[in-house]
Formats: sequence, C-alpha cells, structure tokens
Amino acid sequence: MLTCDRPASELPNLQKRLVSRFEGGLVAGLELPDVETRGAILRKKQESLGVKLSDEVLQFIAGCIRTNVRRLEGALVRVATYARLIGKQLTVETVEGLLGEFWNENSRHPISIESIQEKVARHFDLRVADLTGKRRPERIAFPRQIAMCLARKFTGCSLSIIGEAFGGRDHGTVLHACRTVKDRMEVDLHVREVVLGLEKTCQR
Repeated sequence: MLTCDRPASELPNLQKRLVSRFEGGLVAGLELPDVETRGAILRKKQESLGVKLSDEVLQFIAGCIRTNVRRLEGALVRVATYARLIGKQLTVETVEGLLGEFWNENSRHPISIESIQEKVARHFDLRVADLTGKRRPERIAFPRQIAMCLARKFTGCSLSIIGEAFGGRDHGTVLHACRTVKDRMEVDLHVREVVLGLEKTCQR
C-alpha cells in the first residue's frame, strides 16, 4: 500500500515501471470532508455531549475548521461546555469569540462568500457582478463555478445560501458547479493549479 498526496505519475524520481505498477492497482482518493459532512459530524457529536446548538452555530463551526476532525470536535466540546455553563443558546458572535484561534486554522477570521467572489473575480479579471449575474459565457461561467466550489469548501453556508449569493441560483446549480470543477481538476493540470492557487489565496 502506498499513501501519497498526489497521483503516482506526478511523483518525482519514481521509476516508470513502478508508476505503471501502482496505476495498475486500486487507486482511491481520500478527500477532506466537505462542509455538509463536517456539519453532520458536529450534529452527531453534540448528541453525545448532551447539548443542542442551533444549526446556524453548527454551520459556522463547520465552515471554520476544515482539515482536522479532531480540531472540529475539540471546538465543539469547548462551545458545548460553555453553553452548559451559561444555560442558554449561544449566538454566532459568542462562538466567534470562544474559538478565535480555530478560524480556518491559518486565518484569524472565517472566510466569507463575498471575499471569495472578490478574489476569484480579480484572478480572472472580472467584476464580482459578472459572477453574480445571469451571463453564461465560458469566461464567466467557469470562474463562477470555481467561486461556488470554494464557497462550499471554505464557508459554513448552506447550498441554498451560496446559490442565493450568486444571483439567486438554486442548490442544484451549486452542486453541479462543484462536480464540474472537481471533474476538470482531475483531467486538466492547469485547472487544478488555478483552483489550488485560489484556495491558498482565499485562506490569506
């Protein structure tokens, strides 16, 4: 078994015969949990902690802690403990203060849909209005799909909220955008580099 953060064909100094052998076996990609999965983890965990937090708070936490399930659960434990101590529902503002060092693990504040739209528009030399408008030429449609995909990955917003932020589109459009971006990343190295670069930009 070989575990790695990239396909065998992209590993430097690996002999061709080994590349061929690895590619002839079962290749399984292990991806980070998306925001819906992280939300489900939090909802399940809160049951064992004996506390009931609002969906808004759970979505907020899920959007802030992306890469480490232990950190995700640790954040929930802190919030749940505080909720039990004060004996009332917490607001997003309160949770933000409790978990300041957790935000996006590399950032002081949660990433917003608006900031993602601005950074994607700047990269593609577009206006934010192009991403939220109705026009659908390729030079606008694919950057819009990338922005939707990043919004799903980096924010705690629901698919419906993301769609609304992109000109009133429905949740199915957001899901389609995420699938399209993922598929193109798998077959087009340039697209993969652009999306990964934008992910880093969004986290700054």
